[in-house]
Amino acid sequence: MPRGGLARAWLVLGLVWTACSKPSDSAKPLPATTVTGSAQTPAPSAPAAPSAPAAPSAPARAVASKPGCRALAVTGLATVDGTALTTSALLDGAHWVELAAGASVSLRHTLSSREFKLIGPGHALPCRDGAEQILLTDGQLATSASLGVRPGAEVLIATPEGVVRYGDAALDVEFGKGGLRVRVKQGEAWVEPEERGKPRFENPVRSGAEVRLPRTRANARSRLEACQSAADRARESAERVLHGEGAGGHDSLGVRAAAHMRERAKARTACAIAAAAAYAESDSADRQSLLASVAQTDELWQSVPRAAAGP
Repeated sequence: MPRGGLARAWLVLGLVWTACSKPSDSAKPLPATTVTGSAQTPAPSAPAAPSAPAAPSAPARAVASKPGCRALAVTGLATVDGTALTTSALLDGAHWVELAAGASVSLRHTLSSREFKLIGPGHALPCRDGAEQILLTDGQLATSASLGVRPGAEVLIATPEGVVRYGDAALDVEFGKGGLRVRVKQGEAWVEPEERGKPRFENPVRSGAEVRLPRTRANARSRLEACQSAADRARESAERVLHGEGAGGHDSLGVRAAAHMRERAKARTACAIAAAAAYAESDSADRQSLLASVAQTDELWQSVPRAAAGP
């Protein structure tokens, strides 16, 4: 590929990676804290400023905390790694919340200000890896409309049977033995089954409607295989963006980039479903093994390939 074309491909790959993976920074972040599963620890105090003023060309930069979820209210017993969750705690997107019957936790994303409520009994991973993504293995979830809304920004709620996506909507989501139930109270949402194909209802699901996805017999291992397959396709499409290989070798850079974004979105969805299904495994060793495999596969589809060395 000519040097100019290679540079453009790298630029496009960088833009695609940023659009699909980077948490939104449109909202002002909260003060820096050390994020843990069930409590927060104040960040170390900054050293005293030097007596000489900083040069005008080097303005000070605020240090932001890692994106996550802040607990606005906790009712009943909700735990993280066996420790009771308390109001104002920060969740770093790597620790699952277990809610007892009658318990609920209201959460707000620290960057976007999106708000939602987890309702027990159930298990959920809110703000997965700091993103606007929630894994719901069982239990209920309620979202709020008109908060943290930005053009093109969507929240992804993943369950073992499928996902719910929305930009601005008030939803009631429930997942249990009967499968996935989604009721749209305000706005609209997209409900997609794990198995690709046209659902029995039309998307988007609009205000006042309710849809269901039945529980299937598919296990976490099959969900992981779907995740790995989607990640491989996303990785291959990234290679095509960089090296110019398309159908017949004649696809334009724009066509290859658009195809890559679609494959990344599919991998993101498939791997979120796989993670939700993995956590539902009753055997702890199997659960940890599956979750580790999903995390490794996530790195595959999120990575940017290296350009071949020049002559």
